[in-house]
Amino acid sequence: MKQIKWALFAIFLAANINADDKFNSNSAFSVGLWGDQFYSDDAQIRTLRTQQTVDSLNTHDLAFTLFTGDTKNGHLPCSDKSIGEDVLTIFNALKMPTIYSLGDNEWTDCHRTSNGGYDPIERLEYLRKTFFSKTLSQGVNPIRMQRQVLIDGSLSENSRYVKNNVGFVALSIPGSNNNFVATLKQCQKDSNRSIEDCERANAEYRARNVRNITWLKASFEEARLKRYSGVVILIQADIFFPYELSDGGFKEDFLPGLDDNNGYTDFYLTLQNETQHFDGQVLLVHGDSHYFKIDKPMYDDDGRLTANFTRIQVFGDKDNSWVKVIVDPNEDNVFTFKPIILR
Repeated sequence: MKQIKWALFAIFLAANINADDKFNSNSAFSVGLWGDQFYSDDAQIRTLRTQQTVDSLNTHDLAFTLFTGDTKNGHLPCSDKSIGEDVLTIFNALKMPTIYSLGDNEWTDCHRTSNGGYDPIERLEYLRKTFFSKTLSQGVNPIRMQRQVLIDGSLSENSRYVKNNVGFVALSIPGSNNNFVATLKQCQKDSNRSIEDCERANAEYRARNVRNITWLKASFEEARLKRYSGVVILIQADIFFPYELSDGGFKEDFLPGLDDNNGYTDFYLTLQNETQHFDGQVLLVHGDSHYFKIDKPMYDDDGRLTANFTRIQVFGDKDNSWVKVIVDPNEDNVFTFKPIILR
């Protein structure tokens, strides 16, 4: 009888994709953070740097990686090969899965003449079909994820995954003002876009912005209900650019900048409210500005920093280093960071 019970138990473990999460729900694990990679115009240098990063990631025991977007630099053409086929090859070279948040270089900036004058909305549709058509992460050893459903029944790039009482939330929030065109100058700079093209861009932004806010709120609601130790938010955009949050700059510069022309206003204000009503730790992971940084750029109404909020901006551009995060649900701070410097 005991042999039968143990046999059934073994079958259950083999069939359960996340069995380790269920039986070790409070154990620590590590995650790799990277983005804004594969930037050089020189194909040989680009290949060498990419291989170096992939090899380094593969030598560490990582549960998965979080990629903050920008799979090419801002002036190479947005071809299917550069933003799709080549990227799939890279993600599939990793031993571990990857959760991917789209960057501006993959689609919002593709209207630029230097990028080939593509239609950004068409590029977004291509990316969704290429990377987000299934409820799985990227990679040859994917993890099953919860993914937001669009009106037409297809899947969006927004996703959620939970491991050991910590939630990981990927949102579609790229640079270049979140694809929101606030002025005529923004519409036509380095581009042959028409006014109608920019109106289409704004319609896309507004619809996606609503979905992003809905997904973010639902993710925090789940985190509060299930008492997660922490929540990680993965986006591409540096929403704090060009503001330096020091010497009073938070209230004097950043907050006034959250106006109707800022494509990140709704996201930040929602993130602030949700974070300040959540007992666990919140980590915002992003790229975009290519400057490695860990800080706490959120404040309560009384002027003191929001203690449970941390932001990390990954390496990028010519610097292909990455960050190892040790996630320990038993620790008060939950997240510990270790930069992995590559030369």
